[in-house]
Amino acid sequence: MLDNLVTYLIHQHSPLVANDALAYQYILASNGVFMRAETRFFEAHIPIMHCQVRGLEKLEPYFRLKVPRIPEQLLTHILADARHARRPDGGLNEVFYQFHHQGQTVQVKKPGQRVTKVSVSAPGSSDADIICDLHTHGNMPAFWSKTDDGDEQGCQLYAVIGKLDSAPEIRLRLGLYGVWLPLPVTAVFPGIDPFKDLYSTKET
Repeated sequence: MLDNLVTYLIHQHSPLVANDALAYQYILASNGVFMRAETRFFEAHIPIMHCQVRGLEKLEPYFRLKVPRIPEQLLTHILADARHARRPDGGLNEVFYQFHHQGQTVQVKKPGQRVTKVSVSAPGSSDADIICDLHTHGNMPAFWSKTDDGDEQGCQLYAVIGKLDSAPEIRLRLGLYGVWLPLPVTAVFPGIDPFKDLYSTKET
């Protein structure tokens, strides 16, 4: 077993020292416990438990994209395609897409999948070019379901879109192995028209 697959750090002095973990690192700071990870696409740390630890340095949630942002027209392409995923009764099925980031270019792919009006399943992929998974909720709101939480256990970005026929909306989050950090969509896309970003809106 690799000793540095997962590492542990007590944040005693600023600035934060370099990440030495191959997968992820736990950080104990004055305001709680954080999980930290870095890929070729991003670096981030996410709070996983809030507590007070006297004598340590404070840490804040952090996300930095290391590659060019994903072109916003790909969201428009997805919206147009998802609006065609109709059942015989005219209702929408859920659909699943993946953004493949290849340095200066990004492609959207729709892998083989099984869809219904309330679910979509697709085989897992180990493609290292995948930066973000996106699935649709048809004309339901964009929200994270318990199924989504169970499925989205990787180290990457995740998005969900909803209300496709009326007022399209979107949520974006970063996932670090089952821990998530909500993000404004413009952290990853330069624009979101015609979607409404639900970043500042709590799920009901």
